[in-house]
Amino acid sequence: MNNLGYLTLALSLFLPTLAHADGGAIASAESAGPASISKNATIKDWNMKVLRKGTNEWTCLPDNPGTPGNDPWCVNDPWLNFLDALTKKKNPAYTKVGIAYMLQGDTAVSNTDPYATQPKPGDDWVEGMKAHVMILLPDRAHLKSFPTNSKTGGPWVMWPDTPYAHLMLPIDSYPPAK
Repeated sequence: MNNLGYLTLALSLFLPTLAHADGGAIASAESAGPASISKNATIKDWNMKVLRKGTNEWTCLPDNPGTPGNDPWCVNDPWLNFLDALTKKKNPAYTKVGIAYMLQGDTAVSNTDPYATQPKPGDDWVEGMKAHVMILLPDRAHLKSFPTNSKTGGPWVMWPDTPYAHLMLPIDSYPPAK
């Protein structure tokens, strides 16, 4: 077989795998939000590479391969700004209300330290979080009217004493019944 033959064979074996991988990422990302939003959203991977260009103002991200559990996101622009700032350890700069859907749930996370990777004694650790919505409020003073304890059975402020404070709205009961 000549070089062109090997190239053709390699591409015929590799491209379906790549398409399936992107297709799986797209399906995962779409599962993060309501179909009315996610079916027309831009789909990006966690490197912010566009997998599918959307026609609305939403971006959905598939399950994050760097975290345990199934945690895809569907977000609007303020949340993209927030996620970029969080990953760069900078202050977010959004001026509009941000909405993020995580209808598949979330990986376990500290409610007080956005960079914690495991529970510390006395930490309010959020585990078993199922479907929820997260809200960014440009005027963070509005967050003061909500509790900061995740175990109150309703909305609460996550990461309250950080630039990443946001409102958590469980759709499924949280904390989970034992």
